[in-house]
Amino acid sequence: MNRITFTTKLSGCVIESEKLRYFIGKEVEVSIRESEIKKKKKRTWKSFGKADLGGKLDDVNIREYSYE
Repeated sequence: MNRITFTTKLSGCVIESEKLRYFIGKEVEVSIRESEIKKKKKRTWKSFGKADLGGKLDDVNIREYSYE
């Protein structure tokens, strides 16, 4: 990882933070470091969702409730 460090007089805030206001107009040392962001693993689904209704919809025509 790369790192850059430099000293400068802070003239304003690029990052909005209450704590940084105290350093405006003062000599500060700024350190910037490259960070690695780990990507999340793509999930592989083994099955679709399912529900056991115990046969409650056996005699119901569900097409009557669908939107065309």
